[in-house]
Amino acid sequence: MKKIYIFFLLAAFSFANAQTTKTLLDSALVKKEQLKFLEGIKLCEQAIALDSTLTEAYFYKAGFHTALINKRNAGEDYKNYKVAIADYDKVIELNPKHAEAFFFRGGAHDAMGFIDEALADYLNSTAIDENQPKVYNSIGVCYAKKGKIDLALSYFEKATEFDPLYGKAYSNKGNVYDMKRDLKNACKNWKKALELGYTGNQRRYDTKCK
Repeated sequence: MKKIYIFFLLAAFSFANAQTTKTLLDSALVKKEQLKFLEGIKLCEQAIALDSTLTEAYFYKAGFHTALINKRNAGEDYKNYKVAIADYDKVIELNPKHAEAFFFRGGAHDAMGFIDEALADYLNSTAIDENQPKVYNSIGVCYAKKGKIDLALSYFEKATEFDPLYGKAYSNKGNVYDMKRDLKNACKNWKKALELGYTGNQRRYDTKCK
């Protein structure tokens, strides 16, 4: 009888913990929408203290730290970058097939200018799940930064193959064609991006294509 009582007591405790961690992570997502990243980090830390195997808690926490990289304070940026990488590492340790963790860890590397590390993570992400137009776009951006514009173009094209309505990828294709001095195709792709609602190169289109 005593063993049964202990079993139900432990089960009740585990259920309460699960409910508490869910509440904490739901609250963290609200803080994300409110752009209150430091408060979101604290909520994730509380959830991790209750359950150190919570993949989502590390994933959200890493995202908050990446969001705090603002290019204004190099020391703070590097500190947030290191914590974000450690959190994404933990997510991948808990779930090696977490494609988003590889993608966002790549984004953290990219934000700090570590392009080769970013590329490695982006490619790992697409190896897990190939249907990721945003990742192909990010790979294209990395190759463009490295001056490998033909390779960059191939990934932007891949992004639009997977998502024909992905305006940002068309805009980036336009940028690469502009780098290749192919203004006709640059304007064609910038125009397509604008038609899809992406206005990042509106001024460039107005200046060069009208």
